[in-house]
Amino acid sequence: MVEMMLREIKANPRSRSVIVASHNETSVRTAAQKLEELQLDPHAGNVVFGQVYGMAENISVPLARSGFLVYKSVPYGSVAEVMPYLSRRANENRAVLKGARRERQLLTQELLSRVIPSRSAPPLL
Repeated sequence: MVEMMLREIKANPRSRSVIVASHNETSVRTAAQKLEELQLDPHAGNVVFGQVYGMAENISVPLARSGFLVYKSVPYGSVAEVMPYLSRRANENRAVLKGARRERQLLTQELLSRVIPSRSAPPLL
């Protein structure tokens, strides 16, 4: 579906837009690669990536560093109002737990690269 939308944007850049809202690293990587293949301008504003604030930072940060537009959804309200929403998002997307493990590994690598300068961190995306 994302590829179809990106092709629509390529054909009609002034009247088409999409938010690629996913916490799935593989899906986001594939979409970013397709965006580049189609030579779509990542700064044009008609293709943006989005995740829930506080989740999938291991996806959001490298995307932003690579020049893509990234939005973070910020649920707000009382804890009683927000927790059911966040629980559903986490339950629907079990990859979040896998992403949290990966994020921890990436953070460890980044910290080590700063403590031991000769050790370079691998690219995140």
